[in-house]
Amino acid sequence: MNFFEGELRKLFDDGKIISSPYYVGQSCFGTLGKNLRARVDLTDNGMDVTVIDRTKGPLDHFEVFFWDLLGRKFPPEHPQYKFGVSPHIWTYNHETDWYVYRPTDADYETMRQAVAQYLDLFRDRQQERVQDGPQMVYICAPLRGDVENNIEFARQKAQEVFRAGGIPICPHLMFPPIADPEHPAQDQAAREMGLRLVESCQQVHVYGSTITEGMRAEIRRAQELGIPVVFEREPPQRIRPRKRPAQKGGRDR
Repeated sequence: MNFFEGELRKLFDDGKIISSPYYVGQSCFGTLGKNLRARVDLTDNGMDVTVIDRTKGPLDHFEVFFWDLLGRKFPPEHPQYKFGVSPHIWTYNHETDWYVYRPTDADYETMRQAVAQYLDLFRDRQQERVQDGPQMVYICAPLRGDVENNIEFARQKAQEVFRAGGIPICPHLMFPPIADPEHPAQDQAAREMGLRLVESCQQVHVYGSTITEGMRAEIRRAQELGIPVVFEREPPQRIRPRKRPAQKGGRDR
């Protein structure tokens, strides 16, 4: 992790301002909802924030400077700077750090809010409503194979979410009693209803060591809408759907 990534993580790693953040070099990328993406570039003197449409490209750009946000600082450990310093980042002898003054927690919050206020102009309103109160969490887990044990596994994970204060939305506890997974039409209807449930949730939690075709569709739908996806473990590099006998017409979930 380089210096810039470390500073960006202090600002955005909680996912509240930019959903599903990831970092490359001096940049943080993430989602705002549906087709909107955000990019924040940390520079020596401030932050460049860009709103991007996934299909149309950049929509708008905003540049904010540290000295505008934080003003001049008078660090007591450096009394020689009697006129104060303007916060900025510098590189000396291949080492990058804040020059003289290091931001406080309050300063980082000021920077966070400046970016948040700008991005709020573009943010999907449905996603904006999820910041307060219990969040609806979609339980994404395998069903096929050992169905009985997989349902019990999903129930346990739903219970964990409940005990943590979230609202678990668990399709494994809803659809198998009323939709036969071996009946193609009922199975397809249940899968489509599951995707609608994903759209209503504020997070998707992925459990288990195998990601099935149905789970991939749920994860993809969440990512398209900018809904954070949390993996209990790292997803496999390559996912292969399990083969089923031709005479059984159900689909993997």
